[in-house]
Amino acid sequence: MPPASPFSFAFAASFTAEPIEPAIAFWSGPLQSEFHCRFASFGQLIQTLLDPASIFATNQHGLNVLLFRYEDLGQPARREENLDALLAAVKARAPQLRAPLLLVADIELKDIPSAHVLSPSQVDHWYPVSQKHSGQGAHLGAIPYTEDFFIALGASIVRAAHSIHKAPHKVLALDCDHTLWNGICGEDGPEGVVLEAGHQALQNFALKQRNSGMLLTLCSKNNDQDVRETFDRHPEFPIRLTDISARRIDWCPKPLGLASLATELSLALDSFIFLDDNEKEISEVDEELPEVLALTLPANPSNFEIFLDHVWAFDRLKLTEADTARAASYQGVQEFGKARHAAGSLEHFHATLELELAIKPVSPDEVQRAAQLTQRTNQFNFTTIRRNEATLQCLIDSGMEVFGIHVRDRFGDYGFTGLLMGRPVNNEYQVENFLLSCRVLGRGVEHRVISWLGNHARQLGCETVEIEFAETARNAPAHDFWASLPSRPTAEHLAEIRFTANRNIQIEPTAARPAPAQHSVDYALIANTLNSVAAIRSQMRNHRTLELETPTETRLAAIWQDLLECELVEGSSNFFDLGGHSLKVVLLLMRVSEQFGISLGIEDVYGSEVTLERMARRIDELTAFGGVGHKEYTHLLADIESMTEAEAQSAWLEESREHANTAGR
Repeated sequence: MPPASPFSFAFAASFTAEPIEPAIAFWSGPLQSEFHCRFASFGQLIQTLLDPASIFATNQHGLNVLLFRYEDLGQPARREENLDALLAAVKARAPQLRAPLLLVADIELKDIPSAHVLSPSQVDHWYPVSQKHSGQGAHLGAIPYTEDFFIALGASIVRAAHSIHKAPHKVLALDCDHTLWNGICGEDGPEGVVLEAGHQALQNFALKQRNSGMLLTLCSKNNDQDVRETFDRHPEFPIRLTDISARRIDWCPKPLGLASLATELSLALDSFIFLDDNEKEISEVDEELPEVLALTLPANPSNFEIFLDHVWAFDRLKLTEADTARAASYQGVQEFGKARHAAGSLEHFHATLELELAIKPVSPDEVQRAAQLTQRTNQFNFTTIRRNEATLQCLIDSGMEVFGIHVRDRFGDYGFTGLLMGRPVNNEYQVENFLLSCRVLGRGVEHRVISWLGNHARQLGCETVEIEFAETARNAPAHDFWASLPSRPTAEHLAEIRFTANRNIQIEPTAARPAPAQHSVDYALIANTLNSVAAIRSQMRNHRTLELETPTETRLAAIWQDLLECELVEGSSNFFDLGGHSLKVVLLLMRVSEQFGISLGIEDVYGSEVTLERMARRIDELTAFGGVGHKEYTHLLADIESMTEAEAQSAWLEESREHANTAGR
């Protein structure tokens, strides 16, 4: 199979966005992916959205990003009008783009397939920066942000892309002692454990994940009675036992407990994230169950919160109603399982199930949920082809029939939990995919859908139904059902059912893929060592350390290396000979101002005689004399000495007022 194409970030911005490229490129290493950046012409937001030949329209595998500030949208009186026009273009074009669209702005979007929002407040939460804005950069080159904020923005956009494209985890499994609380309930007693700040942060975080659609489970070496009493004796715990969908509290190895939980919940192990304070327990899970994402919590509980905030595997930019209702619906799943095991026979159980199915075309506001099902469903999925919202909408627009399968029985309403996709071709109905959530398996839903399908095909005048099937390591339940179906019509199936086993179906490059068992993304490394702008900046530069004649030359050389992407910089090097140009000059002036606290003039950068050594000497000169050169300083000193004391004080007050006004602007 040919290697996957590089992941492309396509940017359209209301300001000069190119300084974000190094911050994006850095993450190629930690994420073990190849990233490319492309930029539309300055300020061409609507044009880039609407042009069928733009970098957005031609982006086949990646993320399209709209970066804009409200103050950039024209004259104040027209900004609301211009924003409405931009959002109208987003609504019209986002469903047609092959790559998802991300808007980095303080707005809300509803019911726009494949469009996502990254709010500035989320960027601030993930990667806070004390100094965001650069007046000098905005004035010289429409670059409104500092280097640090571009690092924060780049990390947040890559993180958003990861969230959009990855297969989401469904279960958070938690240890108890020294994880949910400080202490050992079996030794200290239920009253002896303590909820410290770090453990409270973890419990609050876990509840937030539950509200976002994850199931909470416990997997702990303890006596179940001790754990239950601990929850009972501590009403201050944010988590209650009623929030837990399943638990394994015993003295068995953690891998056995997690595997048992997966069986009870009918979920694959690669949908689990397991948190434990004990590195040995995590190592055992890594060894025995590599599909599970097992993470060791920091040794100091005070670091729990920042660690959890930077585990990218938890990120979700969009939530559906099905997500928020998932935990409650699993209570019905568990009651269903208990009743099925207690029933005398499967036939009798199905007869008393009161199963109701509604199979109906997916509506526009259900496209997001339908795409989500293709990305998350693995076990009962005939092809495991993943679809994003835009691709699915394009299929619907092209004539593909996409039906949502809604299920309920006497144990609960499971909602939109299945998908059937196909179209009539001549006298044959061709099924592109059939999938069901594991929550509704074991009820006979799949047989009812096939019966409905035969009837639907006959109504369309089709004589046969062809269903493709691609076997994978994960869709054994779908395979077993497929193998059990008749190849000739029965009284139940009004059209002939013919099956095609296709094991060469190509997964689309834009699709979200389930995380491999090896977890190519080192989530723990990112959460522990790349959780701040300072840490990211340090890693971006740690491979370029030069020692030149003076400390200023060394620091300046590091700036040149970053901007020019070169390794060899000497005192005699010329900025333009190494690849500098006008945009990089602006970035250079900004970086010098940020790092040295002085402002170079254009004349200090341009010119064939300006070498790194001379620029460093000029920086030292300006630093030594308070931001002015030696000659200017000498003249200024002479002027001051010629003034009377009253004149000098008046000049000083005037300068102070001017400085205050400038700072206020």
